[in-house]
Amino acid sequence: MARFNELSEYKFTIISRLLENEELSKAIYYNDTEFLGKPNVNDPTEKLVYNHIFPYRFIPDVNESKQTFITLSFRKFRLVNNHFKTGLIYVNVFTHRDLFKTDYGCTRIDFLSNKIDELFNQKRGIGIGQLEFVDMDEIVVNDKYQGNYICYKPVDFN
Repeated sequence: MARFNELSEYKFTIISRLLENEELSKAIYYNDTEFLGKPNVNDPTEKLVYNHIFPYRFIPDVNESKQTFITLSFRKFRLVNNHFKTGLIYVNVFTHRDLFKTDYGCTRIDFLSNKIDELFNQKRGIGIGQLEFVDMDEIVVNDKYQGNYICYKPVDFN
């Protein structure tokens, strides 16, 4: 029996962990180069989920506004002993080219990638065991939006 509901739960657990990090929320929500000096994002679930953070791979319909996005995709998951035990988790991070610059000595994408890695690499507690960094590479969405993906795999379970 397949257990696709587990994958859905894992996605929303990952999103919850992203929302708990105030610096990450500010980097996504505010377009300023000095986003850490801004107030905390009130009700980050309401303001970020399905507006900036998506539990699926495809990108939202980008209009004239400049924004930053995180999307998730789960790939190559295989059923072992009636539970999803192996697979890859991709966290896609991209922003408008005009929002790359920050006041923190790194790009917005580098800042977000570092925060994401701090939250997930070699960490437990998101329902699928310890995660191990697999790779990272650039993604080009279109001529205005670029970023990277970070890939993790579950190492152990139980």
